[in-house]
Amino acid sequence: MDTSTNQPATFKQVLKVDAALFVGITFLALLGVGVTNYRIDNAYSYWSYMLVFLALMTTAWGSWRSKKLGLLQGGKLLYQQAILWGSALVAVAVIYRLLEAGRINVDTTGLLVLLMLTFATFVDGMLVSWKLYLVGALLLLTLLMAAYVGQFLWIILLAAVALITLVLIFVVWKIRSY
Repeated sequence: MDTSTNQPATFKQVLKVDAALFVGITFLALLGVGVTNYRIDNAYSYWSYMLVFLALMTTAWGSWRSKKLGLLQGGKLLYQQAILWGSALVAVAVIYRLLEAGRINVDTTGLLVLLMLTFATFVDGMLVSWKLYLVGALLLLTLLMAAYVGQFLWIILLAAVALITLVLIFVVWKIRSY
């Protein structure tokens, strides 16, 4: 059997799925920033559901990637993902309890949730794919802009579009080189 002809097709499939998930995660995170800023009453629900969705998607993505690339880790990845995203969900709940107790304000709540999501996404980059490092970096940039710039949503949107464009160009370049 000639596995060399299968490998580029598998690698191309992985790159396409990686790019699609990168764009989707980035979009959901930016949408969450908007929800936190403009609909605070819905923000807790949004972030909670997003964390559960992100946990399920990155776990499935990591398992699929490992199988396709021959890097199967068995139950270890599932265990690591459950600990990481479970902790992130608990952190979001604690942040919103601090808001309810009057210890922090709405703006600080949004920034803390974004900081926690940034950290969890960046750590998940070690477990799943380097593309999550980029998502974490974009979220950190978003957090810094939100903290220091008054009207930041358009700037963040432009930075996100630029980063997404660079990742897509990289993916297309890699696919064509195979």
